[in-house]
Amino acid sequence: MSHVLELRYRRLLRAYPKEYRAEHGEELIGTLMEAARPGARRPSLRETLHLLAGGFTARVRATRASGVPPWADGLHLGALVVTAVTFAQLPVLPYVTYKMWTALGIILMVALVRGWMRVAAPLAAVAALWTSWPVVPVLGLGPVYGDLAPVAPYWVVAGASVVLAVRRRGAGRTSGKARWWGATMPARSSRWLLVPLAGWALQLTEMPMYDPVRVVSRAGVEMTALLLVLAATVAARDGRWALAAAVYLVPGLVYLAENLLVTGVRGFLYWGVLTALVGASLVAARRMHGKA
Repeated sequence: MSHVLELRYRRLLRAYPKEYRAEHGEELIGTLMEAARPGARRPSLRETLHLLAGGFTARVRATRASGVPPWADGLHLGALVVTAVTFAQLPVLPYVTYKMWTALGIILMVALVRGWMRVAAPLAAVAALWTSWPVVPVLGLGPVYGDLAPVAPYWVVAGASVVLAVRRRGAGRTSGKARWWGATMPARSSRWLLVPLAGWALQLTEMPMYDPVRVVSRAGVEMTALLLVLAATVAARDGRWALAAAVYLVPGLVYLAENLLVTGVRGFLYWGVLTALVGASLVAARRMHGKA
């Protein structure tokens, strides 16, 4: 029976990065086997939290992009998150209103995920300029806004993409075989493409955008994600996630500034909590950098 348990635990251990398995694998297996013996003492809460914290730290460190500085990795991640969330909220279904605009969003997402910043930069610039154009589009290419807040995400993504496209060192520039559109940033998980798809699928439920359940759910997801950002920043002693969170928050702060006079107590509380979490992550990143 113990042999079967050991094999089972080793299979579970495969979820951890290779570096963590090599350094702590036998220790973790030994702890689990000891706890599985009949009459054995159950691991204390402190021991359990220690194991979970070790696994979380190892997983976070394994997700860092190699070969790029933390600021570039954080900027890339922030631009990807803003793009995914922005296009997920674009009214696409049940009727594809903006066919060309939806296609542009998909291509832009693919370019960001693959790290093709010299493809993403002009696409993001076109999106930012088009949405800022103060006329009604006659071709129905995409939405045109009269306020600053709705176009802020597009300009954030465009600015970040341009910076990453022209940076001196990149994955695509170090190889003599790289094409002009090659990757200047390491590729990220293709699962990011599911974010706008999930947002569009949610539109099939015809739930209003400002439905209380939808608003509270999004707030809960955002706060949970920012808490994880803070934990990852402290655990991995790295500020790239804090920078990504700050990039994500910028369009929201623009919205708050533009609607300051009509924002209620709940709105101020919501934005205050998000800002506090991002600020705490940036402070933690700064302190970790100073100790390094």
